[in-house]
Amino acid sequence: MNSVEKELHGYINGTEMYSGFDSYDEGDMSYFDDDDMSYFDSDDMSYASGPGARSMVSDPYVIQYENTTPGNLTAILFGYNDYFNQPNFGNPAGITITNLQTGTIAGYGRLVAQSNNKFFKIGKWRFQSASSAQLAQTLQIFHVDANGKQYSTPLNLSIARDAYQQQNDILDVTKPVTVDGNSYITFTLLALTTLVISMFPVEVLSGKAKLNGGNQLNMARAPRLSGKNVAPVIIQTAQAVKGITG
Repeated sequence: MNSVEKELHGYINGTEMYSGFDSYDEGDMSYFDDDDMSYFDSDDMSYASGPGARSMVSDPYVIQYENTTPGNLTAILFGYNDYFNQPNFGNPAGITITNLQTGTIAGYGRLVAQSNNKFFKIGKWRFQSASSAQLAQTLQIFHVDANGKQYSTPLNLSIARDAYQQQNDILDVTKPVTVDGNSYITFTLLALTTLVISMFPVEVLSGKAKLNGGNQLNMARAPRLSGKNVAPVIIQTAQAVKGITG
């Protein structure tokens, strides 16, 4: 390598050092959502092999709510201890619930029952509806204890849209929510409106896995749903490359 090539190589290395991309930690860059290029992964397994490992991409729970009436109704998601044994799982008769993964309402009932013995944390949500007004509703997340204590947390969908999203009928939300038998969510389902809720669990607590020699806490990564086609970051400067390193 001659002296000119060595000098040029030094300028290039110096530019990479200042760009911050030669040694960045992906977890520090929020728009990656801890995804680690999930669209290159095969989704053969729902969860990683143990605590601290998130090599597998989460398989979602996908539930559809349809309001077949001309009036707004209050819908309920989860709530095993409060609503499992009630007609339509506590939802008004005018709401039809379907587990789109199984194609049945029984699949939704299984999800509610599972939440009572296989607790999980949802890391990312996708809400899809042809009604923009439906995607501007505020959800209420409730946690209830047998001692009478209860608290709720609002989730305002109108301010939670991912900045990279362009679709008017889809809303992606990163909001950790832990679900067990004492948890449930309520929201207004507008008249004659359909809403599909996709929930990506990132942590699942399974006693069965422990009995079978695995880990009680299994972890997965929520997929990167939006921003995949975002252009790379370009650093513009009027300063000469040699000046950056000098």
